[in-house]
Amino acid sequence: MSGWLDRLAHAPDPFLYFVCVLAVVVLYVGFSGLRRVRHIEDVPTARVRSAPQGYVELVGHAHSLDGEPIVAPLSNTTCCWYRYRVERRSGKDWSVVESGSSDGIFILRDATGDCVIDPEHAEVTSRHTRSWSDDGSGRGGHAVHMRLPSLGRTADTIVDIGGAVLETLGSGVGQYRYSEAVILDGDPLYAIGEFHTLGAGDHASSLNELTGAVLREWKQHPHTLRERFDGNRDGLIDGDEWEKARAAAQREASADLARSQRREPLHTLRKPADGRYFLLSNLQEFALLRRYRWRMRLGFAAFLVLGATLVLMLSTRL
Repeated sequence: MSGWLDRLAHAPDPFLYFVCVLAVVVLYVGFSGLRRVRHIEDVPTARVRSAPQGYVELVGHAHSLDGEPIVAPLSNTTCCWYRYRVERRSGKDWSVVESGSSDGIFILRDATGDCVIDPEHAEVTSRHTRSWSDDGSGRGGHAVHMRLPSLGRTADTIVDIGGAVLETLGSGVGQYRYSEAVILDGDPLYAIGEFHTLGAGDHASSLNELTGAVLREWKQHPHTLRERFDGNRDGLIDGDEWEKARAAAQREASADLARSQRREPLHTLRKPADGRYFLLSNLQEFALLRRYRWRMRLGFAAFLVLGATLVLMLSTRL
């Protein structure tokens, strides 16, 4: 043991610099987990109908809006939200070929009403996450997302870990690696963000916001967008055709807004302008807290180990 510690204490300077940088990184990871834990614990849960304007926590279920569905590009799963990444092997390294996430709006519904979720710039944690690899020919053939009934906290944790291990062992080896996460229609949904209720006096601003959301959703399906608005059939949406698409999106948003305002005020949740966290998850609150607590603990524990290593290495240089 003493020989190993002596070799560590006299490690070359590049290793010292590496340990120093790594210590800063894990300290940041620990504090990021702590900040998220504090946010989740400190912000009280509100109901959609009675939620105050501003930064709130909502708990309900995710539901898709009527209209063109949101479809995850790798698994062809119809969902409320998705994130995906495609990587290609280059020797021993992997490079990202393609990645993205959906920014189409969907609904959080609780017992008191509906809230429109705009997921743009949200930090999303999903339990429906799949990874696999192949030669590039099986795109969409592996990822199957489904909801399983809860067996209790301990059993759910064992199932999650076991499923991840089996996926890793059975994913195969290939030139391409895929990963995809989704939030399914009907999933439990936990959200913290900026809550705003749009009334009649907000018509102009809410119409612009919904028009932008409709256009972002259409852009997720470029083939359908070209079929509807590519008048000269050149395979591109030029300036005039884009203006037609914008006008059509505004008409659709205006109709949706009118229907919503006849029924009740339109509630929305989005990223706070002041930079506070915008969190979305289909995990229960206790499960999300558990993840962030483990991030916090592992980050701080790793920092203590690396800090002790730095002290040992610096003591031989002073």
